Amino acid sequence: MALHSVTQLADLPAGSAIEVVVAGRQIGIFNCGGSIYAADNVCTHAYAELHEGYIDADDCSIECPLHGARFDLASGRVLSLPAATPLQVYPVSIEDGTILVEL
Repeated sequence: MALHSVTQLADLPAGSAIEVVVAGRQIGIFNCGGSIYAADNVCTHAYAELHEGYIDADDCSIECPLHGARFDLASGRVLSLPAATPLQVYPVSIEDGTILVEL
């Protein structure tokens, strides 16, 4: 496991998300009400980039912009169909304002 610097916390306001490529993987970085999460950025149901979806701050979930599948950002657990496979999530830390993802 290695830590990878992905972006500055100041560049990811609450309710926003970005895609980064880390070690050849498309990773979504999500700010849900000030909590930062990292997960595979491609929906497990059909190809769609989750950073373009809707972040629900009430339950810290992401809704796929293509078919509406929802995933828990903390665990990757599927919250609604049509997805059936959970997302891979990654540990996140913040050091001196830099968001780091562990892969």
